Amino acid sequence: MRSLATVVFAILFLTVSVPVHAYDARFANTDRLLQWINDYRKHPQPNAVPAAVKAMHGLGLFKDQEKAGLLIGFIAGVLGSNQKQASKLVTQMFPMPAKEQGIIIRAIAYSGLPDWPALMSKFEKRMALRKPLINDYISGKEKTLDELGVDEGAFVIDSLWGYYAATGSNAPVLRIISALPWSNDIRGSKKFSWAKFRAAFNSEEGKDAVRKITAGNMAKWTLTANAERDRGLLGLYKMEIKYQPPEVVAPLKEVIAAAETYDADRVHKEAKAAIEKIKAKHPGDAEWTRTSYAGSVAIATGCVVASASGVAGIAAPCVIGGALYSGAVKLWNTAR
Repeated sequence: MRSLATVVFAILFLTVSVPVHAYDARFANTDRLLQWINDYRKHPQPNAVPAAVKAMHGLGLFKDQEKAGLLIGFIAGVLGSNQKQASKLVTQMFPMPAKEQGIIIRAIAYSGLPDWPALMSKFEKRMALRKPLINDYISGKEKTLDELGVDEGAFVIDSLWGYYAATGSNAPVLRIISALPWSNDIRGSKKFSWAKFRAAFNSEEGKDAVRKITAGNMAKWTLTANAERDRGLLGLYKMEIKYQPPEVVAPLKEVIAAAETYDADRVHKEAKAAIEKIKAKHPGDAEWTRTSYAGSVAIATGCVVASASGVAGIAAPCVIGGALYSGAVKLWNTAR
């Protein structure tokens, strides 16, 4: 009896002390978790998502929420595509520290559910310390993912890729494609001139141009790299050639050509060279340029602009279309 009691005590001790995600090999470390996210849209497992969210927390991936766009977009996509289960799934994501409850709040707001404010209000008591943020979203002070502009930072593009990872929906990819015309502006299109680049450091109009050019290159790089590993995306791009306006078609054809020849590295290098050229052209504003680009670093797709601007620990995008880059662990370790 004493031996049996010892065994029972040991089992109870392990049950209490071992994190939930530790029981699931899929979420044992960052690599496996990201690979699971990559594969999710092919084999959706919504009931496993709460455990994955707890694993994300346990691995320290929520500490910098501005670099967690892909994770927030992914959770949002799962909720949005499982309307009947959404309340249950959110319930199972708790407990969550107050600071990191912002992830859940954003995911609900980004979900696209028709009744997302009601769902958020349902959990208000469980997130009492985050009531100001909840109120900001419900009142419209904070934007939903649909309301955010693609040029409002890498966080938005990462969130869109996260939503795609969860759903396989074309909609978030099409929004990223819409930013492509801005990618060619760094080579001197009629829309943005070098004069506007010079103005970028002393006018809102110029700063807006820089933001858009940044977003355009992030879009081009991630669209190319993702399509190298997800040929379904390549098929979507080719189909969109028939429907997109001319200013989108030209850079989209470049994306298709680069993806077909597995030439995403060249796209990365061209963007890096263009950014270095901007820095060289405005040496007095180099610090502004650096902080502007570095400030848009996001955690998931990593984006060409992040690595091009010399941010330590980022060598490549992290999660792309069913394949995992080693840059993911470096990036997340940096974030931690």
